[in-house]
Amino acid sequence: PYPLTPSQRGFLLADSLTAESDSGWLARFRLGGPLRHDVLQRAVDVLMARHPMLRTVFPAGIRPPVQQELPDSLRLPVETETLAHPGLLEQRIAEEAGRRLEPWAWPLLRLRLFTLAPTEHVLIVHAHHLIGDGFSAALLTKELLTAYDRLLRGLPHGLPPVQSTFRDHVTRSAVRERPRGPESDAYRARLRAPYTPPPLRRATTEKEPARPAFHTAGFTLDAATTNALRGLARAAHRTLYAPLLTAYYRALAELTGQRDLMLGLAVTGREDSTVDAHRVFGPFAEAVALRPAVPVGEGTPAFGDDLRRLAAEADLARADGPSEVRTAAGLPCHAQFFFTFLDFTSLGSEEGGGLSVHADESDTSLAPPPLGTDVFLAVRPVGEGEGLRVTVRASAAALTSGEVTGFAEGMRGQLRDAVGGPGGRRSPRLDAALVGYLPAPHHLAALAGLPHDTPGLGREQIRELLFPDGRARLLEETGTPLGNSGFVALPLFADELAPAADLAARTARAVEHAAALGARCVSLAGMIPSLTGYGYDVLRETTTGAAITTGHASTTVAVVKTVGAALTAVGRPLGEVSLAVVGCGSIGVSSLRLLLATAPCPPARLLLCDLPGSAGRLQGLAAELSSSHPDMPVEVVESGRALPAAVYGADLIVTAVSGATGLLDVARLRPGAIVVDDSFPHCFDTTSALDRMDRDQDVLVVGGGLLSLGTTRTRLAEDLPTVASAGFALRPGIPGTLASCRLESLLHAHLGAPGRSPGELPLIHGLVDLPRALAHWDAAEAAGIRPAPLHLLDRVVGPPLRPPGTAGPAPDPAGSRGR
Repeated sequence: PYPLTPSQRGFLLADSLTAESDSGWLARFRLGGPLRHDVLQRAVDVLMARHPMLRTVFPAGIRPPVQQELPDSLRLPVETETLAHPGLLEQRIAEEAGRRLEPWAWPLLRLRLFTLAPTEHVLIVHAHHLIGDGFSAALLTKELLTAYDRLLRGLPHGLPPVQSTFRDHVTRSAVRERPRGPESDAYRARLRAPYTPPPLRRATTEKEPARPAFHTAGFTLDAATTNALRGLARAAHRTLYAPLLTAYYRALAELTGQRDLMLGLAVTGREDSTVDAHRVFGPFAEAVALRPAVPVGEGTPAFGDDLRRLAAEADLARADGPSEVRTAAGLPCHAQFFFTFLDFTSLGSEEGGGLSVHADESDTSLAPPPLGTDVFLAVRPVGEGEGLRVTVRASAAALTSGEVTGFAEGMRGQLRDAVGGPGGRRSPRLDAALVGYLPAPHHLAALAGLPHDTPGLGREQIRELLFPDGRARLLEETGTPLGNSGFVALPLFADELAPAADLAARTARAVEHAAALGARCVSLAGMIPSLTGYGYDVLRETTTGAAITTGHASTTVAVVKTVGAALTAVGRPLGEVSLAVVGCGSIGVSSLRLLLATAPCPPARLLLCDLPGSAGRLQGLAAELSSSHPDMPVEVVESGRALPAAVYGADLIVTAVSGATGLLDVARLRPGAIVVDDSFPHCFDTTSALDRMDRDQDVLVVGGGLLSLGTTRTRLAEDLPTVASAGFALRPGIPGTLASCRLESLLHAHLGAPGRSPGELPLIHGLVDLPRALAHWDAAEAAGIRPAPLHLLDRVVGPPLRPPGTAGPAPDPAGSRGR
């Protein structure tokens, strides 16, 4: 036997004070697909042996109370029933919810499986608060499905080993030190100070008719409102719970007529526990007490001010842990009002053995014992995490059914005003958007407002700063003559895209976020198209009505326009130069085709260069181009880690490769050479390129991915963290320009804007053929889009090249490799 945590002692006290106490929580999950009951039972047996809390009881009569683990040989039968009609489901669930779980009697968890159809089932998990919390419900179902899938295929269960138990958590919690300092001392003093709970409960008489123990009301927030609330939370460096907790507090203040209120807040309890607490079934969740200081002065504070006060109070409460302050009846001081945010998105839409599992989106009961609780609020994500369901559950002794409904409507009004009413934040209204990702962490240092050599600077620091809830977010919006475009970033770095098995799904959620902000067309940045079937995988995953295009067609337009601008700057026509195309993939080949189609004459000589093993494909391309341009010699070479010498013999080099930052050696470029690069990141040392252009002025090395719209106005997202906002604000840029892939969605949105003739510009999914590239060329020309100023990174380059043979500064004999 071992002792109880403070939260467990509270549950046990509530359980002992009244035999009618609702001692457990009940969660339900929908299973889709054929199911073998015998294999499901074997999977349950695995979990019974794996998690000691599933075999724990609380012996009666022992003081102080203890918990006792039973042998791992115990077997928990899954009760199964095939329902004659779906209407019986709610009746069976109500019956199960009415069954009392006695702390001293095993089992304290029950599993019931109801089959509605051969491929439609509902799993009921009914457990006592003493042995598990809401996270445990999601964990149990996730592990159950994993084990079921493996056992069905004749394999071991495959669950990762568990290194710790809830007993270890109890031992660790017993020696946890309370934080010290003036803020923590003031927090504990507020909890101990005299407090008068608002009198909500009414006296009852024996003549009153029987009434339910609780009244329930609720509402659902759509994706757009949820995203706006998420923005409020980010602005305060908090997650989505904060604005919901704030609205709850403000609605309680209006209901009770007082702002000095004591609230209970459910926290996971796993953050400061054992290293693998996230794999352990147990009642880790804790109830902490909030009593935010009442601001001095008359009038109701602004929603944002209350949010910051409550968030700061929640931080102090989490650090301090459960309070020992009790009411005269022995209940926790925060019992009257309680808030919990139930997030089952960690469960996701798991699949295994032909089964899929989803948390049921009905008002699943995961409430604490109602003894002493007048108003309980539960918030949980719905619709794949894009919306929120808010449920108010109030004691019938405290509020009437109408009052509960009015309270819920008051909360909804608080949230609506916070995101859209007077004093609310400006909601971005986009016409188009680009979904992208983050470059290497040292490139992001400036965006986070940190020096590049900051000790310990890493991707997780940056990710936590910019994406505290792990979701894609709007970083900035740019106004242009064609409309308003936003940049929505995934919480992924460039080197994490390929390993991300759910990249298409993540991108689809980002597209839907952009659409919720008004974007009518969304394009995809960088490597996302090539890693998602050139956009087709994202199309299959998304549910939005916004159009999706890869951005590759406008990128080919930018490359070709940049080539033209570079040749004009040095006074050389295409027909007099030798051209090398390095990277003959989607962008490289489509840019070459568009260049040949729009130039007055082809280059004097063409060299095609790509990875080892590409010779056969390149020979086919060379034959096709030679047939169309018989006077243009075409040569094919393959490249290893270093480019072959033939490439450095070209006058004009167009590069479009992925991830090869040291492929091209700037020191080996012949005097007079031009490089137009659309690689991300650039396929050469940019410092060496800028140094040579400054020092020798004998080469021109420029980026090929920008286009000019004349004027642009960039606005940072209002919810960007302060230090990140400073980093973004200090970034240099090329005025009046926009990334070509981003421009493609803006061009589509512009042509399809209300009041304009319907555009016939084709969306790009898959590779870019010449007709679609030409359509985007014509659309860009018609919209007045010009090549961007010749540039490298954020610097406009010049002056023009020195004519070959002209004396200049002494060359660096060591080249870039000598630095």
